[in-house]
Amino acid sequence: MSDLGPSGTRADAQQNRRQLIVATREAIAARGLDVSALDIATAAGVGVGTLYRRFGTKEALLDYVVLGLYDELCEAAEVCLERVDPWDGLVEFVMELAGAHRDSRGLAEVTAACERPPSPELAQRTAALQDALVRLTERARVAGYLRADVTWQDIMICSRSALDTDHCLGVDAGPDGWRRVITILLDGMRAPGHTTLDGPGPQVRPAG
Repeated sequence: MSDLGPSGTRADAQQNRRQLIVATREAIAARGLDVSALDIATAAGVGVGTLYRRFGTKEALLDYVVLGLYDELCEAAEVCLERVDPWDGLVEFVMELAGAHRDSRGLAEVTAACERPPSPELAQRTAALQDALVRLTERARVAGYLRADVTWQDIMICSRSALDTDHCLGVDAGPDGWRRVITILLDGMRAPGHTTLDGPGPQVRPAG
């Protein structure tokens, strides 16, 4: 019996690849992008040489995993755009984005990085997520649910508010406290708004 997978790759090589991807997702979720190739390989139960054979470099493996996380968010956004109620769709996506930031320290690091130009693949997915949030925002605004002075950029920035909501001055928010914070922020964006927003608001930084 052949030990080749459907793509002609040995079954054990495919298994090693899957293990490396899972181990990398777990590693960057807990520790961010500053993980070593040895740590990833050890967690995957393979040698470092296997990592390099399957992906070439540690950076290529990290990029592959991060792009996968972005793709999951893009898929979630498209589902939210199909929701009948525009406000429900917007809230659902913001919760997905906020939860993704909470679940993966590495993803949160990448979405906040502006010091160097993103790869073409990452730039494409970033644009797709921005476009999805623009459409979600406009749907909610046209339906009369969203304040006229709240922009999609405001909402994007607010999605990161879940990252530092665990403890403050002896108060413990609990494991799901971040959801309350996001809900309160979103309710503050609902029409009609009562307080005029100061300043020009957040802007998209040009790539490069």
